[in-house]
Amino acid sequence: MTVAASWSVGILIVSAIAALGGLSWLLYTAHREEKHFPLREYSPQEAYGETLWRMIFVYWLVYCGARGLQIAVPLEGTDLGQMCKITALLAFLLTTSSLLCLPMHYWQARQRQQQLN
Repeated sequence: MTVAASWSVGILIVSAIAALGGLSWLLYTAHREEKHFPLREYSPQEAYGETLWRMIFVYWLVYCGARGLQIAVPLEGTDLGQMCKITALLAFLLTTSSLLCLPMHYWQARQRQQQLN
């Protein structure tokens, strides 16, 4: 394994741990809020923003899993190898599109809030 490959594996592992931590934190805060305020109504903007964050973390975990499987197990030339490549590509594209939607969502929510005031 080359130095560049070992760095990419290390970054992949660290980012997977960070995504798992972020998803755990989101789920913990949602559970804690539901426990303390069971009848609280969420606005569609809040629910959509939280869903976007969850999607980002889950898609990135799927990407890390598929990419890690490609690195750990020699799958070149097999059907499973092709499925891992396609899964990693789709997860990466979904993560990127979710990341691009997040600032647009916050901008739109801020515009709507200013129109109401």
